[in-house]
Amino acid sequence: MSQSLRRHPALAGLLSHFGQGRLGSQASWVMVPFAGQQVVRLGTNVILAGLLAPEMFGIMLLINTLRTGVELLSDIGIGQSVVRSPNGEDQRFLDTAWTLQLLRGALLWAITVAAAAPLGTIYGQPELVLIILAVSPVFLFTGLQSPGLFLVQRQMRLRARAAYDVGTTVFQCAFTIALAAVMPSVWALVWGLVVSTFFSMVMSYLVGTRRLPKFAWDRPALGEILNFGKWIFLSTVLYFAATSTDRIYFVAALPLALAGVYAIARTFAELFDQLAQRAGAMLIFPKLAMMGDGRGEAAARLRAKRRMLLALVAVALGGAAAVADRLIMLLYDDRYVLAAFMLPILFAGVWFRVLGAFADSMLMGCGRPTPGAVANGMKFAVLALGLPLAMAYADIFAALLVLILAEIARWIVLAPILQGERLARVTDDLALTLLAAVAAIGFKLALGAAGLVPTLDQWWALGAPLRG
Repeated sequence: MSQSLRRHPALAGLLSHFGQGRLGSQASWVMVPFAGQQVVRLGTNVILAGLLAPEMFGIMLLINTLRTGVELLSDIGIGQSVVRSPNGEDQRFLDTAWTLQLLRGALLWAITVAAAAPLGTIYGQPELVLIILAVSPVFLFTGLQSPGLFLVQRQMRLRARAAYDVGTTVFQCAFTIALAAVMPSVWALVWGLVVSTFFSMVMSYLVGTRRLPKFAWDRPALGEILNFGKWIFLSTVLYFAATSTDRIYFVAALPLALAGVYAIARTFAELFDQLAQRAGAMLIFPKLAMMGDGRGEAAARLRAKRRMLLALVAVALGGAAAVADRLIMLLYDDRYVLAAFMLPILFAGVWFRVLGAFADSMLMGCGRPTPGAVANGMKFAVLALGLPLAMAYADIFAALLVLILAEIARWIVLAPILQGERLARVTDDLALTLLAAVAAIGFKLALGAAGLVPTLDQWWALGAPLRG
């Protein structure tokens, strides 16, 4: 072992993980539970689509967007600070983080309650006021979650995190289906969200740490959290703008039923992106944060692992895009057929979202949150300008193409910066993009010729109502 590696035992450990397959084992504890979660969620989505009207999904698309927006617009990186700080396991630091988290949750609850009536007026939906008020306790429950969950991520206790994620997902899906069966209205989705968030809060203390946190206001800890959090705040503000503009715009610009159809397609499209974000948050970010400035010698190995993983994602995503229309048509009734046309288009943008998710995690682990903020700002600019222009001068199909363009713009910002850190190469990303495109077209042509999925012409015909 070189002198440099002796000076960086964490780095030496990481290289040892690469050599002994430890990383693959860790990855399996991230990927397999996540895959199980998504199977449960998609099954639930299919069942709920049969029980509820598309308009109800359109309403919840708006509610979830507003809820996520309020959370992200107040994100100061409390969890990320615990994961990356040298003092992250100090009890005073954890208690201060929890106190700050609780105050944030209480503030978000108050803001949501105050905003309920104005939002109901803006959207012309009187029932929206009651729905927002009913959802508002979610912020209090989230604020009360155990800081032990941050330690689970920091210590890479992947089995514990898997148990928490799978358990809370199964509860939410089962509870929501049961409610929808006896109460087939949007309120089944509302109460499913609220009760499952309370359940997640309780579970956080069982999985993370059973020590009850205390109110604390340690000034050095507070200063460290807020100093790092100011960049997280900027990044998450722009992240929300970048990831929610399409939902907010489509809910306002499209009939509510069509917005609900888009929500169904988006649910499927986000699976690969969520997987990449999960892997980045649980594997890449903690490892790079642990390595600090000693990551240079591992750069080549990191690039190789990244390239191999993305090659698998490219082929899998290409296959998913090829069968996406058939999948929608098998799982949903004719009310959702337009989602079969939308989904392959959304998958094209998802590929660049996956590239961006890996880049974000790597750069965050390097202590560089600023590029992610700039990239999200670029994506938001493309969406904010492109969507209204597409709808005004073209059609919904053109608006869907704008979504792809926005993801490409985001990747263009991140790719050269990641290359500068010697953690990726732009040429590799271009080659992998070509692989994804070839896989998608090849699978589509082969399966279409065999009559297993609609041909390209048949898929194109599905989207006729969306083209002007």
